[in-house]
Amino acid sequence: MAEPVSTQALGAVLIPSPVKIFQGYDSVTGRGLSTACTGETQNVGGTSTSAYNVCTDLEKLSTSLEINQSLSIGFGPFGSFDEKMQFVYNLNVTTYSVSIVVHARHFGRKEVMTNVRLERGINPPKGNTELQNFFRSYGDSFLGSVTYGGDYDAVYTFYSETREEQIALTADMKANGIFEGGTLDASLQTKISNMTSSSKTRVSFSQRVSGLKNPDLPDSNHVIDYAIKFPSIPLDEPAIITFDTQGYEHVPDFGDFQPVAKNRDFFVGNGVIGGLTRPLVQIQQVENQITSIKTIYYAYGGYADVKLVSNGNQSDTDHKTINRMLEAFESNPTQTFTTPDLPSLKNGTPALNCQISHSQAYGGAGGGPFDDVDAAGFRSFVSQQTMIITVQLRSGSRIDKLLTTYQNTTGKTWTEQHGGNGGTLSGKLNLLPGQFIKNVSGRSGARVDHLTITAVSGEKIDGGGGGGSAFNWTVPAGTFMLGFSGRSGNELDQIQFVYGKFDPATWTPLKLN
Repeated sequence: MAEPVSTQALGAVLIPSPVKIFQGYDSVTGRGLSTACTGETQNVGGTSTSAYNVCTDLEKLSTSLEINQSLSIGFGPFGSFDEKMQFVYNLNVTTYSVSIVVHARHFGRKEVMTNVRLERGINPPKGNTELQNFFRSYGDSFLGSVTYGGDYDAVYTFYSETREEQIALTADMKANGIFEGGTLDASLQTKISNMTSSSKTRVSFSQRVSGLKNPDLPDSNHVIDYAIKFPSIPLDEPAIITFDTQGYEHVPDFGDFQPVAKNRDFFVGNGVIGGLTRPLVQIQQVENQITSIKTIYYAYGGYADVKLVSNGNQSDTDHKTINRMLEAFESNPTQTFTTPDLPSLKNGTPALNCQISHSQAYGGAGGGPFDDVDAAGFRSFVSQQTMIITVQLRSGSRIDKLLTTYQNTTGKTWTEQHGGNGGTLSGKLNLLPGQFIKNVSGRSGARVDHLTITAVSGEKIDGGGGGGSAFNWTVPAGTFMLGFSGRSGNELDQIQFVYGKFDPATWTPLKLN
């Protein structure tokens, strides 16, 4: 079996990731280096597994994906082409995200170190200069075990906007039989699919596989069956799916490696999130949260949230502070480091703050009530960047039906219809991204007699007769049109206009470790 090779970037240079036991390793950048050690190894078998976990933070998410490298590799200044690390980074996990992780492992063989010693001709470094030179060639540690095989990971990410929403979401999952973790069975797919389709939060789906040349991956509604079968699928391109490292201070007769080992622990600690990597990851999650809110602002025409911008700038500054320290370690791993002041962590993490309003009602009290926005939950409506994309009318002497098509950021499109099938169907008022309804005028009495709906572009649709009294409603300054509410039966009896307004994001203290 050929040794698979992946690469990652340090500056503009592509650097190979480690591919064999005893190979030198840099714990901060994840790069594989030259080999300083040799010894005896033993091959052991592994047990193939499949399971799921519900994760509310990056540490548990990374553990579920069996990442055993520091997240400084993906979240620091070096960039990463390591497939699994890039997969985690691209999930854009925020402070309040909830992820359902489905994972399956097909283990081939595991090569484990039984004895280790320095290669002949390589002497233990003495003094800081020799330690620095040794580090540049061989890193701070080496691979003590390597596991070959294939793995499959699928992640459903629910982007809650507040701590309360996150708690409510995990409680809802439990109520629907999706607990903190467990084994896979066919019923789990139905439970997950129901959660994703009914969720009041934005949901994304991502998946990856290794060990197969040309995998035929499932869609988001058939993940569980694929994951259950995965350990039995023959691997035609086995890959390194996990490895463990040992610091050189554990090599017999190595000498004093503590200056480097101490700094390694300062930056990455033990596990995927340790040392200075922990605040680095917390800052990244806050930055993702800020980006998510800014994206929503932009979708609805923009909003000047001064504190969000200011705190975002501070997070960026603190991120760069940590990055410079990581780069300094790479330049000289024996120097003395102290924990930096990171003011952004004291700022906390933001949550979207949106208010909803309804205009005056126009028309009568007949028919039954409807509300396109509240029916979906207006926070969900806004967080999923739901937009009106088309409006149509059926009308004769009065407005018989209002047809409104909505679309959200997940690509889901649906049409709300209120009224009967009388009258004639109008053309469509099409609203492109960035276009909104700015004005609705018409006539009303016991029913909605006439409507003229105008977009910011000046395009409009018009229908109905001359009964009732005239009205004219314009979207208030600083707000944005979301949808319609009112009453309807065989006709459109009453109409209201639902609009939103952003207030500055609310900030909650971070749980610092």
